[in-house]
Amino acid sequence: MLRVTTNTTLYTYQKNLLKNTNQLYSAMNTVMTGRNFDSYSADPAAATRAFKIHSSLNAANAQSSNNTTVLNKFSTAWDVADDMINDLVTDLAQAPALKGLNATNLSTLNTSGDVIYSGAEAIVQSLNGKYDNSYLFNGADTQNPPFALEQDGDRTYVTYRGVRIDDPATLDQPYEDEDGNQVLKDDGSPMSNREMLAKWSGEHQYIDIGIGFDVDENGKVVPSTAFDSAISGTDFIGGVGTDADGDPTNIVSIMLRLSEVFRGYNEDTGTWGAAGDQEDAERLMGKLSKAQEALSGQHTQLETQAKFLQTNQTQLESTFYSLNTELNSVEKVDQVEAILALVSAQTSYNAALQVGANVVPQSLMDYLA
Repeated sequence: MLRVTTNTTLYTYQKNLLKNTNQLYSAMNTVMTGRNFDSYSADPAAATRAFKIHSSLNAANAQSSNNTTVLNKFSTAWDVADDMINDLVTDLAQAPALKGLNATNLSTLNTSGDVIYSGAEAIVQSLNGKYDNSYLFNGADTQNPPFALEQDGDRTYVTYRGVRIDDPATLDQPYEDEDGNQVLKDDGSPMSNREMLAKWSGEHQYIDIGIGFDVDENGKVVPSTAFDSAISGTDFIGGVGTDADGDPTNIVSIMLRLSEVFRGYNEDTGTWGAAGDQEDAERLMGKLSKAQEALSGQHTQLETQAKFLQTNQTQLESTFYSLNTELNSVEKVDQVEAILALVSAQTSYNAALQVGANVVPQSLMDYLA
């Protein structure tokens, strides 16, 4: 016959009470924290999955921040281009040029030339605009102003990073930096100003915006996996150098040449100056219109890129929401189920206490045993 002693009964009771106490504590902790687990050992599989989701969320958040910054940059550049096309070029170049070429307005050609020159200055100032303390149109160099006007006698040249972009006499000369040092090519020969401008035009500033950022075996970014946020100022205004007629290709220099022709007209004698005559002015006017069309193309390209960034931003937000939802399903508990589990654990614990009070009363002899 099996005999159950008082000590055995107490041991069994205390063991079950401790179990109920732990279950109650666990249920209370789950309700208070709202988490399925508090440590890796509690649920290794869920904890591993949660760690991966947290990593993806951090990446998505950083990519969204990058995308927002670049979107704002391109939106600002679009606004600058919009002002250049609709206000500066139209009002301060085309309108005064057309007025000046009218035979009845030859007496105001000098004034028209001054207006066109001020328009060129205004465009240069716009091209040196910033977003978030970074220059918009300086390629990968966002910390220095890209453009300036350089006076040389009666002629004014546009410079990009200190190099004249519209002077045939200097484009093929060796490039020298601000310290007077030449830049050598792979074959050891000095790089020319034209080659340096081409190098700057080809600069990239790749940003991870969540389209699969990756690098090749040489550690270089794969272009198709990142967004190039660099905006080349020289490409934006029409390139460097001159065309077959010896006229500059960029819109700012065309305006400068046109202003020089107008300002060189002698209103008293009715004669044109060394900068050119009416035929030259009309030729430059035609090229100004083409340059404005090219600028409109750059404007459209900025709009296209901005729309892509807007679409990508929406996708990133959707990805972030999906990841956050999945994380909640892994880490967070169902509050209804958690409260029901707490009530059940509380009931079991209360029942265990009732058993201890009524079924297993202790006596003095239990302590003397």
